[in-house]
Amino acid sequence: MIGRPGPQGAASGVAHRGCDAVQQAHPGWLVFYNSATGLWSAYRRAFPRGHEIEAGVSPLVRAESAEELERKLTAQASRPLPLVSPRVVPRFPRS
Repeated sequence: MIGRPGPQGAASGVAHRGCDAVQQAHPGWLVFYNSATGLWSAYRRAFPRGHEIEAGVSPLVRAESAEELERKLTAQASRPLPLVSPRVVPRFPRS
């Protein structure tokens, strides 16, 4: 099952609470648990731009446990974003 686990058993309830806990700690991410693979995944709500991805900002993080996912998301939050020069818009003389 991909997504937030439903009421299929005690393990699903634990995974659901784990998803909620990780997502509350990292509100910029959507957190999911895949019971078929046993992997935890988090997707950024706002997809990073090219220069951010080049600097190591990841749009998707996967882990084998909620604790490992928490560590990886914390590491992503501490990455400094690269500075980007603002786009210069040419000014045209008024006529």
